[in-house]
Parts: sequence; C-alpha cells; structure tokens
Amino acid sequence: MEIKAKVYKVDKSWLKGMASITIDNCFVIKNIKIINGKNGLFISMPNYKSANGEYKDICFPINVEARQLMTDAIMKEYNKEKNYVPNDEQLMQPSQLNDDELPF
Repeated sequence: MEIKAKVYKVDKSWLKGMASITIDNCFVIKNIKIINGKNGLFISMPNYKSANGEYKDICFPINVEARQLMTDAIMKEYNKEKNYVPNDEQLMQPSQLNDDELPF
C-alpha cells in the first residue's frame, strides 16, 4: 500500500497539524488531525459528534498495520520541517479549515 501525506502545521497546544493522505493514488482522506497527547503526538481520523455526545470516526484503518503505515507517512511529512514556525499570515485557525480550504 502506497500512502502519500501532506501536512499543514497548526501552532496550538493540543492541535499540531492537519493532514491529508492519498492511498494508492485512488483514495483520499482529508482532515486527519495531528494531536499532542499526554504520551506524545498521535493522529486522529476525521470524525463527527453523535447525538449522545460521543465522537465517531468517519473512516479508519481496520488493522494495526494499516494504522501504522498512515501514522508513519503523516509523521514523516510532519517532521520534515519540524523547526518551521508559520508567521501570523500563514497560520490558519482550525475553525477556518474545511474540506474546500485545506492547502492540499
């Protein structure tokens, strides 16, 4: 499985970036969050809040190997420019991001 990732860094305490991945040049997943958790960075798949207040993933890998491939591709791209800090003009707030406006 070939996974290509693009990452847009966000400078928030809990949200470090947004990612988009392309799987085998035929399937795209957008709005993957890179989150700073208590045990380090992890990815959160696109989700929605259900009527009972729980968050449900819209799409997700069904095995550990697929999740690891996605995580590795996203984190490799995220770490390419780990010293990069966007200025105020380059930084979009998470509330401004939607499917049509992501920079990838």
